[in-house]
Formats: sequence, structure tokens, C-alpha cells
Amino acid sequence: MTRSIANLRCLLVFFSALIFLGACEVPRERPFNGPISFSKLPKIKLNVANIDVKRVYKAPLGFPNVEHEMPDQLLDAAERWAKDRLRAVGKYGVASLTIDRASVVEVKLEKAGGIRGAFIIDQGERYDVVLSVGIEVLEAASGGQAAARTTVRASRTISENATLAERERLWEHMNNEVMGEFNQDFEARIRRHLSAFLR
Repeated sequence: MTRSIANLRCLLVFFSALIFLGACEVPRERPFNGPISFSKLPKIKLNVANIDVKRVYKAPLGFPNVEHEMPDQLLDAAERWAKDRLRAVGKYGVASLTIDRASVVEVKLEKAGGIRGAFIIDQGERYDVVLSVGIEVLEAASGGQAAARTTVRASRTISENATLAERERLWEHMNNEVMGEFNQDFEARIRRHLSAFLR
């Protein structure tokens, strides 16, 4: 009987500890919102038979480049833009879109030293983004050719004590900003330089 009571007490202590640990659990931070999409925007119709998308840029997969660590890589977002927005509606010719650069480089920032450095939280890193994409139309129905290109750059810094979730939120925000600017600028250049091949 005494042993049964002792076992019961041990079980109560065990379950109480589990409840306590559950109450102390840190809430999960906001998750990644998902890949950016352009599918709801109007299609850019090109008078060609095919549109080829080429991922020319190859990520180094090592420091200081960090684009491969991003939940939605810029290279994927640029390719998604092409598939969401460009449409081939002609019988002849090819439009070739090349993603020449989609890099995110981490730069370590200098931190304050001495007594001042012990009492302040510095910006620890800067992220420099470059997205460069071009499109060329060859052998279209009219027999001509045309090309357009755009390059978008952006830089953001983050606190030295930022969590991984905060860092990923910054990357997501940067990605959305860069792709938003790219979407507007590249469409404008396509409509200006490829006007003869638009439907």
C-alpha cells in the first residue's frame, strides 16, 4: 500500500512537471508567409511561340552569400514571375528570359567597442541584394528582334541579437520589396522596348 502511494506521488510529480514545462514553452514566432505570387496580375502577351526561362545565376552556396538559406529564394521568385506573367500567344519565334543574378550577400558590420559597446545593441549584419534579369525576342513573326533588361538593388541591416525568425522575416520583406520593384520596372521596360511584339 505504501509503495502504491509512493508510485502515485511520483506520477503526480511527473505530470506536474510536464504541465509546468508546457506553460513555460515559448510561443512560436510568426511563420513564413509563403512564396510571393504574381498569378493574379494581368498577363504580358508576347507574339512568340515559346518563352524559355534560363537560370543562368548559380548560387555559391557559401558565405558571404546567403540566398540559398532564404525560405523563398530570389532565383525561384524571378522564375515564378516569368511563369505567372508572361504568355506566348504567337505562332513563330522565341522569347528568352535569363536570370543573370539573384544574389543576397551578408556583410558583417563593425560593432562599437569598449564601455559603450557593452551597453548598446548594434546592427550586426547588412544584406545586399542584386537581381538582374533580361529578355530577348528572336525570330518573331515580324522577323525582327528586341531586348529589355532591368537590375534591382537593395540593402537592409539587422540587429546583432536578431533571432533566426526575425532574420527570415527580414529576408521575406526584402524579397517582396525587390520583387515588387522588379515587377513594375521590368514590365515598363518590356512594354517600351518590346512593344512591337506585344499583343
